[in-house]
Amino acid sequence: MNKIKQLIIFLNYASLGILLPVLNLILLNRGAGLKTLPLLIAGYSATVLCLELPSGICADLHGRKTVFLISGVCQLLSVGLLFFAENWIWLLCSIVLNGVSRAFSSGSLDALIIDQALQEKGEDSLPDVTARLAILEETGLAVGCILGGFLSGLGDSYNVNILLRGILTAVTMGLCIFGVREDRICGSKKERTPLTHHIKKGFRTVFAKPDFPFILAGMMFTGFFITPIETYWQPAYLKLSDLSQGTWMLGILSFVGFFLAAAGNSFCRRLLIKFPGRQWRIYGICRVFLGSVLLILALWNSVWIFVMAYGGIYLLLGTGSVAENTLINQYTPGPLRASVLSLGSFLLQTGSMCGSVFCSLFVEQIDIAGIWLVSGVVMVVYTILVTVLLTAKKREIKPYDIESFENS
Repeated sequence: MNKIKQLIIFLNYASLGILLPVLNLILLNRGAGLKTLPLLIAGYSATVLCLELPSGICADLHGRKTVFLISGVCQLLSVGLLFFAENWIWLLCSIVLNGVSRAFSSGSLDALIIDQALQEKGEDSLPDVTARLAILEETGLAVGCILGGFLSGLGDSYNVNILLRGILTAVTMGLCIFGVREDRICGSKKERTPLTHHIKKGFRTVFAKPDFPFILAGMMFTGFFITPIETYWQPAYLKLSDLSQGTWMLGILSFVGFFLAAAGNSFCRRLLIKFPGRQWRIYGICRVFLGSVLLILALWNSVWIFVMAYGGIYLLLGTGSVAENTLINQYTPGPLRASVLSLGSFLLQTGSMCGSVFCSLFVEQIDIAGIWLVSGVVMVVYTILVTVLLTAKKREIKPYDIESFENS
């Protein structure tokens, strides 16, 4: 992966981070109310869910670079509407376009970069490239969030945040246009795979290996697991800490969380290179410890234990995600990569929505600690059951045979 591609990934996520800390405040500032704000967020989530799979299929059939540029155009339109919005209808249009952009960007450029790395350096480069992508994404988000928080203090309208988001999106698109090439993975324009045939191949790919569905299902459990943490960690920390130090620590903890996730990405990369073929073992250990740390977070009422547990969760998330992505990409043939990555993102979003519904229904009955206990237990139990089942089979992990795939 050359420096231009790395810069594109970093800037793409940094531009996302610039609006992330203040997006709800921007919506409220530009015409949304406390009643319409949840509707806008629901509109975004619904758009992403509806378009995740179609966008991935489109990327595989019509080009990953093309789909990524479509995402950029939608993002520029979304930013323009957000800048000039005066009521919630304009905001809804902006949010929907933002959801379209999110759906079309997820997995498109990643799939292209991974395929090109595999073609140039072979299967051994897979742990390295997946780890580098994850590190760039987490670091970009961290830098963007810190910068976005600082820029939000320059005025009450948040215009600087919005303008910088648009500028970075335009720069990213320019770098992609002139700095990224895309070769056809297989076939030619006249031999383009029909949509129904592509979907059938995707279905066969997912169920060709008994453990592949468990990997993808694990992403849904991860979404269910992380949502209660992201929803309630701020009020839970403020409840434990002194008022004099609680508020300013929230920004630092957010920043540290992203960087520890990036550190976990780098650590897993080293593990995969040192212990090739141990993806499932690394993934299983990380997920079991992940659920266990959340149990500690729920049971101990101490500020310092909270800080260490919160950091540990993101460190383990980053470590396990690289092993997870390596497994997914190892099992997925190039012509289906964007589709399968979009499927994984779809399942993650689905799990997140289920987690949100669960929190809404039961938080008054069992409190935040009870929500975290349930999430941690679900993660630990699922991971142990799947790991025991798959360890018993003792199968060697092998990459997909592209030639046999194309002839199927």
